[in-house]
Amino acid sequence: MFGLKKRRERKARLEAGFLPEWRDLLDDKVRFWKTLDDGERARLEYLALGLMVDKDWEAAQGFALTDEIMMMISTQAAMIILGLPDDSFRGVHSIIVHPTTLVMQGEHSNVKGLASDAPMAILGQASYNGPVLIVWDELQKEARHPGRGHNVVFHEFAHKLDMLDGSVDGTPPLTDQAQFDRWVEVCTKVYERVAAGHGGHSLRHYAGVNPAEFFAVATETFFDNPKGLKKEHLDLYEVLQQYYRQDPAHRHTRYD
Repeated sequence: MFGLKKRRERKARLEAGFLPEWRDLLDDKVRFWKTLDDGERARLEYLALGLMVDKDWEAAQGFALTDEIMMMISTQAAMIILGLPDDSFRGVHSIIVHPTTLVMQGEHSNVKGLASDAPMAILGQASYNGPVLIVWDELQKEARHPGRGHNVVFHEFAHKLDMLDGSVDGTPPLTDQAQFDRWVEVCTKVYERVAAGHGGHSLRHYAGVNPAEFFAVATETFFDNPKGLKKEHLDLYEVLQQYYRQDPAHRHTRYD
């Protein structure tokens, strides 16, 4: 019974397609939408609709989960895989949306060998073989203030790309040995620079916590502040450009 209801809802959403009012919302609220050409928008809509209908969605803490909320999350997740295969989020099975910031209690660690029991604010989270958690009010705040290299959806879904090869080490699946070697060379150099406090203005200090967070933060910056990243870390921008098969700095220049 419940499976039948879900299949009917999926079919209805697919048949309805990407609604015109969603495009209006993106045009009003999401800066990157304005930088895309017609072909890129069509692919984004296709990928986003797939995420909306193929993943399990859950609202936490009595939150009302609407189609518009799912669309806003899905389009931003789809943005980072515009140039990647359609099944790049095959490791994402469920998406949980919280209304506001969570606080983690108890012992936790972001750095191997170091632990803390201090309360820690959670704006998003991606678990290996587990769900993606997104805090809705954080996403809204970032949409109102783009260009700072902060985007919780880019960040958490980048973790899911990193996890595709079975490890969480800041290196997603790459095409060949040459791309891998260049990735390791550039990312190690910039990561060590950030960890030492010399990352410049584009990469925030959280990128120096560990390699996995470095990749997630670098992805946020690549898509949300591409010109800043390209200016300060051209080599990093270029390896991300090669991996994601996108050039957001050029898009932003075209739009500006």
